[in-house]
Amino acid sequence: MQQIQWQDRFSIGVDIIDQAHRKLFAIVEKIMDLYVEKHENRFACVEGIKYFKAYALKHFAEEEAYMRETEYPGYLAHKRHHDRMRRETLPALERMLYATDFSTEAVQRFIGVCTGWLTGHIIIEDRAITGKNPQASLVLQAQDEQSVINGVIIQPLQEMFETEIQHLGEFSLKDAIADAQYYELTYRALQGYKLRFTLVIGEQLLFHAASLMFGMDFYARNEIVRFAIQEIAQSLILRAAASYGDELDAYQLESDRFLTGEEFERRFQEQPPRHSLLFGVKQNCFALCVDQLPEPA
Repeated sequence: MQQIQWQDRFSIGVDIIDQAHRKLFAIVEKIMDLYVEKHENRFACVEGIKYFKAYALKHFAEEEAYMRETEYPGYLAHKRHHDRMRRETLPALERMLYATDFSTEAVQRFIGVCTGWLTGHIIIEDRAITGKNPQASLVLQAQDEQSVINGVIIQPLQEMFETEIQHLGEFSLKDAIADAQYYELTYRALQGYKLRFTLVIGEQLLFHAASLMFGMDFYARNEIVRFAIQEIAQSLILRAAASYGDELDAYQLESDRFLTGEEFERRFQEQPPRHSLLFGVKQNCFALCVDQLPEPA
């Protein structure tokens, strides 16, 4: 069996930080091996997850100390990402694990969220500490649509998946995406309205992206893939919010699910999305549809 693996492209060039990232990946790999693959007892999983949490908190403190010592200008914004993981994401995952008595699905969710978070956070935020991702602090102009697309979607995804991505224009139902998967995320804004994002991506491209993220092959959609995508999407949403000067809690994930092709096409025909963007990746395409839903009456 292949394992989740640390990849050299995640290195930022600071030993104490890179070593910690390697360790966190290794802990997640061990949890997956013990509980998901070998179905070891619950105690082994509980201890592994406790170790991941303790080590992650230690790493956050060390990384924040390094940023203060080097007078990194993005320190406060970066710390808010850590605080969200400390105070919201990890506690919510723990509650879910205990509520389900550490079910396989719950552990898969933990693995997917933590690996997706690590991947997105290292590529988008941590590499900026040493200037390897200078656009992480990009301030976008709302009227410049292409700069928003480049800064929020294309540039970070190219960093994550190490391949060129092109914006091809507007997506329509006439655009063929073979074996399309439709993944919907709905966020509630502090102002009361909702934002709905729908990713339309071919199954093979989805598995390829997941394989690059985890350093292992995927051949079927599962909870690990789902929640890793969710965390990558969350990283991009937070990046977009920060680029417009919003706080990290400006948008809260309310729901997510995979749609059927019939559901997606019916909705698209009845009310076309406000934004429908088509992207090219080598010989493949994917699309992103964005809607602002009305406030409830």
